[in-house]
Amino acid sequence: MFLDKDRLLMNTVFTLFWVWCSYGFISEEIVPALLSIESMALTLVDMALLFIGIIVLKDKRDIIFVFSFLVVGYYITCVHNHNSLLYFINGLRDFIYIIAIIPIIRYLYNSRLKEEFVQKFDKHLLIFLVVQAICITFQFVKYGANDHGGGSMGNGYSGIVSMMIYLISFYLMRKRIDPNNYVGSLIANKWLLILLMPTFLNETKISFIFFALYFILLMPIDKKSLVKYLIMIPLLLILISGVFSVYLSATGNKDDITNIDYYIDEYLIASEDNDILLWAEYLYDHGEIEADGSADVPRFTKYLLIPEINEEYPGHDITGYGIGQFKGGTSIEYSKFYKDNEWMLRGSMPYGYHAYIQIGLFAILFFVWFWMRVYSFRKKENPSDISIQVYIWLLVVLVLFYNDFFRYSFIILPTIYIMSQALRGDYMKPYEIEK
Repeated sequence: MFLDKDRLLMNTVFTLFWVWCSYGFISEEIVPALLSIESMALTLVDMALLFIGIIVLKDKRDIIFVFSFLVVGYYITCVHNHNSLLYFINGLRDFIYIIAIIPIIRYLYNSRLKEEFVQKFDKHLLIFLVVQAICITFQFVKYGANDHGGGSMGNGYSGIVSMMIYLISFYLMRKRIDPNNYVGSLIANKWLLILLMPTFLNETKISFIFFALYFILLMPIDKKSLVKYLIMIPLLLILISGVFSVYLSATGNKDDITNIDYYIDEYLIASEDNDILLWAEYLYDHGEIEADGSADVPRFTKYLLIPEINEEYPGHDITGYGIGQFKGGTSIEYSKFYKDNEWMLRGSMPYGYHAYIQIGLFAILFFVWFWMRVYSFRKKENPSDISIQVYIWLLVVLVLFYNDFFRYSFIILPTIYIMSQALRGDYMKPYEIEK
């Protein structure tokens, strides 16, 4: 029997995507017994994606990039920081997207299944939106509006799933927008707007930013439409106000989230009530902090603490402390650095901080290089879509200071696919994915 290797590889990638993206909800709500093997199961799924990425690695530029990352990562982790090879391999799970995603998408684009790949991926993205609506609504009814609203990914993924819902819906809507009939297109595809509503049931405040960007960046930009847009701005503000009211009603939020001081305290600089004095005592007087989970260093404060940590551990400001700092605790023990600084490394994690702690300033090099590689998907003969690119770049900037979105390769998979579609111009030819 003839084995279609390309189709097998494509379907395997989609299967791995769904296993990773649905394991949390299934194990928490349907088959609790799966919780005991969650770490092992997701490790196997991660390694399967890594293996696929390596076997399809053919483009010379991709090979140079991947080889460079592995060599630098190995040196930082195993030579400079004296961690084991096993520790390095396990830590690579946070950087699988760096190694595997671009080669996989490139391989399928270059295969004879390109058309089928695009149509199937779009269908899976639509199904993803429907699944999230069901799961988040269930979680809201059962747990209320909090981090449990992570959709099919389960508890703790509320911010990440909300960002994905907006990106996917925006991409699918862009394929259906008639530049000459903006409002009519939105009405005709209102089901995509309805599928945004669950993002206001999990208390993810960043949803308001993406909600506004969604409608602004969908607008075709030309001089003739400028007056029309100025007229629509008040309508958009009214719509956002209505959604804001629904959010407050649904979540029962007691905080004054319209006050800038709330966000400064929550995300930037902590107050005394959030144990900032204890953290300062640790840094300057080497006092002890109980790692009881009660304290969560605000996101931007983590950046501000980096110079003090580097002063306490000299020789790591450029190289970081080794790949794998945020992995371990089950079959592999946490690193000594993590155990000594758990109070600072747990909790809400902006991606820039997450990458810097592990590979230092090399994180900037590889992150920029990675996105340069994404742009190799561009087709000069096709018009690329600027709106999608702007939307994703704004997402990238927010992630660097908001959460660790980019450490999850099965979330980066659709993100890079959507960007590649925008760059190639292929998605200017919409497919009937709703059938």
